[in-house]
Amino acid sequence: MNQERRQYFRIFGKVAVDYKVITEDEMQHSRLPSQFQVSPFFLLLTELQSYGHDSSYQLRKIAQKEPMIAAFLESMNNKIDAIAHAIAKSDVEFENLSTQKINLSEGGMSFNSSEPIPLNSYLALKVVFEENYTGLLLYGQVLYCGEQNEDGQHKIGIEFSDMPESSRMIVARYILSTQARNRQQSDEQY
Repeated sequence: MNQERRQYFRIFGKVAVDYKVITEDEMQHSRLPSQFQVSPFFLLLTELQSYGHDSSYQLRKIAQKEPMIAAFLESMNNKIDAIAHAIAKSDVEFENLSTQKINLSEGGMSFNSSEPIPLNSYLALKVVFEENYTGLLLYGQVLYCGEQNEDGQHKIGIEFSDMPESSRMIVARYILSTQARNRQQSDEQY
C-alpha cells in the first residue's frame, strides 16, 4: 500500500459518481477526461474557484494598502460566485444522477459499483458534489475491488492519476468543509 495515500485526510461524503473504464493511452492523451458529454457550464465552478485561488494573494496585498478597493473586489467576486452557483445548479440535474456515500481523500476515493472492475484498470471519472454543484472530471486507477456485498455492489478503491491542482484544491476544500460541518453537528448534539 502506498504510504503517501494514507497521509491525506479522509471523509465520507455524498456525491454523484459516473465512470468509464479506459486505456492508459486514452488517459495520457488528454489532461481531463473527454469520455463524458458535459455542458460548458459543468466545470464553471471549478474554473472560477481556480481563478479565485490564483487571485487571493493579490487581493490580500490590495487589502493591505486599499481596504475599500479590496472590499469592493471581494463583493464583485461574491456576485460572480452567486451567478455561477445559480448556473451550475440549473445545469446539473441530480434527478439523472445517482448519489452515493463515498470515502474521499485528496489522493483517491472509494465508491460502489454494480460490476467488478479489474485491478489496475484506468477510469475516467465524473464527480459532482451535491452540496455545492461543483463538477470534476478526473482520472483514476483501481487499487482494489471488493467482493459483491448483500446489496449486489462491489466496493471500488481508486487512486487519482494526474489530478489537476485546481481539482485537488476543490477536493481539499470539500473535505475541510465536511469535517467542519461534522464537528459542528457533533458539538450541537452535546
